[in-house]
Amino acid sequence: MKANDIRQTFLEFFARRGHRVVRSSSLVPAADPTLLYTNAGMNQFKDVFLGLERRDYQRAASSQKCLRVSGKHNDLENVGRTRRHHTFFEMLGNFSFGDYFKREAIQFAWELMTKVYKLPAEKFIATVFREDDEAYRIWDEDIGIPSGRLFRLGEEENFWAMGDTGPCGPCSELQYDFGPPASDLGHTDCQFPCDCGRYVELWNLVFMQFNRDASGQQTPLPKPSVDTGAGLERLAAALQGKVSNYDTDLFRPLIDHAGELASKDYGAEAHTDTALRVIADHSRAAAFVGADGVLPSNEGRGYVLRKIIRRAIDYGRQLGLEKPFLYEMAGRVAELMREPYPELLESLQRVATVIKEEEEKYRRLVEPAVKEFDRIVEAGIDPLAEGKLTVRRSDFAEGDFTGTQMFFIYDTYGLRPDFVLDIAQQRGWRPRANWQQEYDEQLKKQRERAKASWKGVGKEVASPVYQELARTQPTVFLGYQETTSRDCHIAALLTKEGPVKEIRPGTEAEVVLDQTPFYAEAGGQVGDTGRFLDPDGNLEVAAVRTTYYPMAGLITHKVRAKEKLAVGDRVLALVDREAREATMRNHTGTHLLHAALRQVLGPHVKQSGSLVAPGRLRFDFSHYAPLDPEELKEIERLANEQILLDAPVTAERMDLD
Repeated sequence: MKANDIRQTFLEFFARRGHRVVRSSSLVPAADPTLLYTNAGMNQFKDVFLGLERRDYQRAASSQKCLRVSGKHNDLENVGRTRRHHTFFEMLGNFSFGDYFKREAIQFAWELMTKVYKLPAEKFIATVFREDDEAYRIWDEDIGIPSGRLFRLGEEENFWAMGDTGPCGPCSELQYDFGPPASDLGHTDCQFPCDCGRYVELWNLVFMQFNRDASGQQTPLPKPSVDTGAGLERLAAALQGKVSNYDTDLFRPLIDHAGELASKDYGAEAHTDTALRVIADHSRAAAFVGADGVLPSNEGRGYVLRKIIRRAIDYGRQLGLEKPFLYEMAGRVAELMREPYPELLESLQRVATVIKEEEEKYRRLVEPAVKEFDRIVEAGIDPLAEGKLTVRRSDFAEGDFTGTQMFFIYDTYGLRPDFVLDIAQQRGWRPRANWQQEYDEQLKKQRERAKASWKGVGKEVASPVYQELARTQPTVFLGYQETTSRDCHIAALLTKEGPVKEIRPGTEAEVVLDQTPFYAEAGGQVGDTGRFLDPDGNLEVAAVRTTYYPMAGLITHKVRAKEKLAVGDRVLALVDREAREATMRNHTGTHLLHAALRQVLGPHVKQSGSLVAPGRLRFDFSHYAPLDPEELKEIERLANEQILLDAPVTAERMDLD
């Protein structure tokens, strides 16, 4: 079965069982500063699981684009060296938001694997969390898996948590026996859970049934949910009878194309095979990341893309590829994946241009980098020491250069350690015995610095107070139709100490109304300000300083009381109309600017951030080159042209597709 058919069969299977098929989100996570890249199918549903967002469906299925190159999910150094590690991959998944739970999730997985895909049942092994008797019974009694292929494992293997606090729960994995040929250690008769590579996780079923607080206490969630993930690449290997993911139709055409460019045959030599696998994998990552609007740079997401491109170039050089080649590989990726991801072809010209420019830029860096490496090694310089002190060559008695020097070349010029070692070998130089330890220490320090500079700590789980209010007294938003509402009642008053029945003048608090015309801060637009008056509109009882969403379905107003306020009081809610209308104009302005940018620069231009306030707007976007004066002039002309047309602005609710 071809990979495209595997993906489509998965989505159709769940669509027939009441699931909404949801398109893959971008590799660039929306409104989640804790992630560099989307790395799991559940990322786009995170706020739904946390109770911060509601959707009009309770069952979903998707094939999600993912990238794992940082943090605990960093697979980069293993890519090309193993049969199953990748940077870019697709995660097939089905999700239940308080609808079905363990029994249905397990039955769905077993039916799809054995009845639809027709994989041999005897090759599967099921694992459950050691304390999850319910899941064990379902596998044992409902599915009928023999006890010899049903295992209870510990928390490290079979328990999942979104973070130190928040939703968590046991998981159940479907492991697949690829047979002795898949063993990396040559095992012929090993048994599960041997980790030699023979037994591979095909599907992970996560059962979110608890909420963990800061003390570690776990309480049952009112509506348990399901989050599952099955890697398409591994599933393709099983269904296509391959031991390695790289032998499937997702990778082999790319490996063959890279081999043609380098005049190398896959399967002839181990080091050549590794290089071809790296190039195939990294060309997929570069094409997909580039299509989602990321540009190579020295920080954040752009740094990851640059690292992937340069790693592919280094391996290409080992194959004798001295001229740009990765941009051609991106074209092959776009052609191969055109059916499920037509946007790759649509953005190919831009992506290929960006990759080729990065290839040429990197090649121009290599020569000065090698000269700098020669200089600091021959002079015995520690480039990271304060003042760049020269150290005695005798300090390197067991080698000619240090791990710190290698890291400096990597961090400054982007030359990878294996490439630097090749250069050193050509000169007859040897690294210090502990160079790897020194290098790793510097790399760890750099990652800690990068982590500290990455703003945002993620969204905390909504407090029980907010959860209860959203469940029992959700806020009705009236602001699309009006900026003044006379019949608003105070549903709750919250201070730093928690919920209170009343507040006195001068108190700063959060006020929850049963209905409100105040727009809450969202999508880069600031929240409304204004006033609460008495029911007759004669007396100001509170100044509203801002408005925000603590979670889906609930709007709170941060106020300073001018009179006594109590739960149940009726107030007249009055939005600062002048500020609201100025903000609305700037909001419309961001859309006009975005449209003008896309028209002048191309459809690849996507919003990567914004600020919409009464007095100003900011629009962040990515483009692969600086804007020249003529482009700026044309963008300004197009935006102003639409403003002068004074066309009517209407609000319309539309489907995401």
